[in-house]
Amino acid sequence: MKLEELIHERFICSESLVKQLASFSGQPAVFSPDPPDDGHAGWQGNIQYPKVIYNFDLQANEERHSAGTLSVSLLCQNTAEVTPEAIEPIVRDCLRDVILKPKGGSPYCFAWARTDAFTIDEEGSLTIGSEIRFDILEYPSQETTDPDPIIAVNKYLKELYPECLVMGYDKMKEITESTEQRPVVYCRLTSVEKAKETNTVAWLDGKVSVHVLCPSGETRMKLAAGIANRMSLDGEIILLDGSPMFIKGLTANYRADYLKEGQILFTGHYGLLRYLAKQPQLLQGKFNYE
Repeated sequence: MKLEELIHERFICSESLVKQLASFSGQPAVFSPDPPDDGHAGWQGNIQYPKVIYNFDLQANEERHSAGTLSVSLLCQNTAEVTPEAIEPIVRDCLRDVILKPKGGSPYCFAWARTDAFTIDEEGSLTIGSEIRFDILEYPSQETTDPDPIIAVNKYLKELYPECLVMGYDKMKEITESTEQRPVVYCRLTSVEKAKETNTVAWLDGKVSVHVLCPSGETRMKLAAGIANRMSLDGEIILLDGSPMFIKGLTANYRADYLKEGQILFTGHYGLLRYLAKQPQLLQGKFNYE
């Protein structure tokens, strides 16, 4: 499914949200980008509120380090018992610690940015609402070339915590919810610098950020601390070609934004061989036909 369809699926599959909304043609009143006219025959019982309208823009926002923004508008009538303030937490829960992977695209997460209240006065009818804004965060594949530090770290973490879903290592569904029983881990390569070189090896320093996604702050901190401690004790991660990547400069910040920054930052020191090992060659042969 497309990203728009996956967002719609999250909203209409929430029983807590659906029971608060009006119905249109037998479906919850969730629309994008524009709702049907109030006089449309699809409104059951001529009830058009409450309803949800969402729209997103995938234009990158470098200031917030996001891939775009999602805007969700909640509309209610001022005479109704249901208010936008009652629906707003439910909408936020629908997208909290959820990874959506559209067909042919990268996985996306949503970080709540702000909520603004508003009113609309049309012909004596007062509509009250809330606009909820989310930053859309993209988690693209970090696979590069061999020896690949991210693939090695993903494999290392999966072996360390097999109960976790490691993005880039495990196969992901279109909709993935991180839970206390199955947290989601994402590793990204932020930069690579050449540290030094010798006649046979070029040594690189790759800075890697590790994100631990989980709705429970206690579980996030415990898992991040466990990863940092184990990396500190092991001191190295074996790359796919069998060579070591030495861990140095490890920092664990448990108060960091786990969606945007990651809780663990370390530098992996690994080498690129200038010359491949030569296979033995037969320079001269002698045949015996006896």
